[in-house]
Amino acid sequence: MQIDDVRVIVENGPLCAEEAKYYIDRIRQSSKFPLKKVIFTRESTYLDLRYSFEGIPFERVRRIDLTAPPADKAVND
Repeated sequence: MQIDDVRVIVENGPLCAEEAKYYIDRIRQSSKFPLKKVIFTRESTYLDLRYSFEGIPFERVRRIDLTAPPADKAVND
């Protein structure tokens, strides 16, 4: 799939184009380099994002928790 000149690969489950575009826009807001490729890997409670930039041999990996955080934490924020 191609979204805004970014190659998008989805592994292990469904991901709608609107959700992928949301994460692509967030990545672009936090970086000044042109985005080349994003790989979304869906697990049971996580969404892993791997992305790379044009002309930079570097890949960034993020993990997003898809469930609500537990209410009973040892340390409060």
